[in-house]
Amino acid sequence: MSEAFTRVEIAFYPEHLNHWLRFGAPAEQHDLDRRRSLALFKPGQVFGYVRWQANEYGTQDWRFIVVQSAAPSLMLSRVSGVSPGGEVLLLATGNAKVKRALLQVDVLEAAGFDAAEVSPDYYRHVHNRIAASREVASYSHDQHAAFQAAKAVT
Repeated sequence: MSEAFTRVEIAFYPEHLNHWLRFGAPAEQHDLDRRRSLALFKPGQVFGYVRWQANEYGTQDWRFIVVQSAAPSLMLSRVSGVSPGGEVLLLATGNAKVKRALLQVDVLEAAGFDAAEVSPDYYRHVHNRIAASREVASYSHDQHAAFQAAKAVT
């Protein structure tokens, strides 16, 4: 495995732990066993990662993180289950905030957008609006076209 990849741990243990990709297309995926795998992302790819954990008392941790992978030589934010880290575009923790963030991804996909191709600035907007308990503005086709055009130039 190349060190240039961002490695994401995927795991499923019924009723105790579920770490999974909500969206994003890994460059490679390696199954470690029947419950665990590694997804590898090239620098610049965007993915949504859900981490849920419970014990006998119920849900203990629930997070939804939208991450943009980056080269290991850059300054990266540490994210549990993501190695070496990445640029965090959206972080939602707790039941209500995670549900709102996941709903926004559903809205994007219902409007015909690939969630992994949406502007990172929009995910930052969603993060800030959810953190402030405010209404999230919709993502328009014009915004998406402008982002794609800017990405093609760079």
